Amino acid sequence: MALILFYDASDLDKSQLDLALSGTDHHWEFVTDKIEESNINHDAEVISVFISSNVNREVIEAMPKLKLIACRSTGFNNVDLAAAEEHSVTVVNVPTYGENTVAEYAFTMLLALMRKLPDVLKADSGQFSANNLMGRDLQGKVFGVVGTGHIGQKALKIANGFSMQCLGYDSFQKPELQDEYHFKYVELDDLLAQADIVSIHLPYLPSTHHIMNRERLEKMKPDAILINTARGELVDTEALTELLDQGRIGGACIDVIEGESMMIYHEEMVLLRSDTLPEETLRHSVQISALEKMPNVIISPHNAFNTVEAIKRINDMTAKNIIDYWFGSTPNKVAPEKKPVGKLVVVRHTESMSNALGKWTGLTDVHLSENGFKEAAMLGQAFKKLDIPIDKAYCSEQIRTRETLEGMLDAAQQFGVDIEIQAAMNERDYGEYTGKNKWEIKDSVGEEAFNNIRRGWDVAIPGGETLKMVYARVTPFYTKTVLPLLLAGNNVLIVASGNSLRALKKYLESISDEDISNVEMPFGQIIVYSITSDGLKASSEETQIDITPPNA
Repeated sequence: MALILFYDASDLDKSQLDLALSGTDHHWEFVTDKIEESNINHDAEVISVFISSNVNREVIEAMPKLKLIACRSTGFNNVDLAAAEEHSVTVVNVPTYGENTVAEYAFTMLLALMRKLPDVLKADSGQFSANNLMGRDLQGKVFGVVGTGHIGQKALKIANGFSMQCLGYDSFQKPELQDEYHFKYVELDDLLAQADIVSIHLPYLPSTHHIMNRERLEKMKPDAILINTARGELVDTEALTELLDQGRIGGACIDVIEGESMMIYHEEMVLLRSDTLPEETLRHSVQISALEKMPNVIISPHNAFNTVEAIKRINDMTAKNIIDYWFGSTPNKVAPEKKPVGKLVVVRHTESMSNALGKWTGLTDVHLSENGFKEAAMLGQAFKKLDIPIDKAYCSEQIRTRETLEGMLDAAQQFGVDIEIQAAMNERDYGEYTGKNKWEIKDSVGEEAFNNIRRGWDVAIPGGETLKMVYARVTPFYTKTVLPLLLAGNNVLIVASGNSLRALKKYLESISDEDISNVEMPFGQIIVYSITSDGLKASSEETQIDITPPNA
């Protein structure tokens, strides 16, 4: 028997959930308010929330017995999925409760805006001007659906009833739907350029945040109407507000919006009584206030779901989700969106002044040569063509690697990248050989010994490091610092010296101690690694720029 707490519970919720759970031996309680740390029951094993409750990490960690979060909604961006996963808490949603309900509401708002219904209802029966109340037909208009899931399909079906021409966009197309719902799949930019009405029916995920950004909104026709009954965070509210004000978008039907809690009087008063006014919340509040005053906007307080029938479907499915969970079934489980593993980019620094003279530099700080600066820019130009945005960059403590890195990023037009200096990626310490001419050493010790010194795995240098010692500091840095970033979906660039990159390459490609002596890290080369989940090379691509190799 589980202890279940239902938050955001209305009287209708209470009656419907009581009935749906009546045949179980669970114990449940209702809380009218949204979940907060002050009303948490630390013994709860299940909580069920509506979208108005923010189930953040602090809430999850305050309930050590929590096993299940049952969202009474399709959306689940109000739950910290990563925190839930870390604490072995299952999250379920109600995926299909209101496809017709939400689609009907989208057209309710659209018809009200197209036919100027708010103005019509306010008009004095004897004083109104027909010209001022003139609307537009839906028949023949191009209706574009962004997201062709359950709700999007219902919206298309309704649009067919109005004899509209229909287009659809979805990153996961189902071509068989086109004949059934009489529409054509197109790219998003094409849909925005052609549609008279754009209706959004997407889930909110990190990958869909501000999918309707300024650039995309600007592609819409100047008299087009945007409908959002999905999630507020899908649309850049600031950009939408400005474009509506400038007449570059014809109108908007908004049921969901960033900062929508500010449309509730109680939430506004809480904000006003607060010692601090969060900048983002304050900005959204002002945007909402401006939109509410625009004659070409209809805005409602997240009400598209709100019918007796839809609420019953939500509560029935929520009860089923809870019951199923205790029998080991979670068909409506949701989880954090897994970003693809990021790319690892490695580059050897370009020609330094010591390279140009054929000297072993080691840890000595020397700048790039004039030629080296030019080569760094060439690397950046080549890297720009690869179109890999860098999230984090590392270089060694030697200035030549920092100069190469910055020159490369500047030429690639990747500005503002977070750069960190890492001692673990320092060049090999050449001890007594530091500053000496390589070719003079070769003449004195012989070619075989010279090659062992340069490329061998565990060949001692008086007062210096072996490659094995370099490997011992490079690999922990990679596995503990770089790999987690890659697995989180970040692209990482490392610019370092030849030996530290050879040590990294040995690990990535599982090169043997004997074979590492045959591995060279060429100048002017960009290596892009795709990495497996255990941090090893899955594949790699090499780009070589045309340079004259220094006396390496």
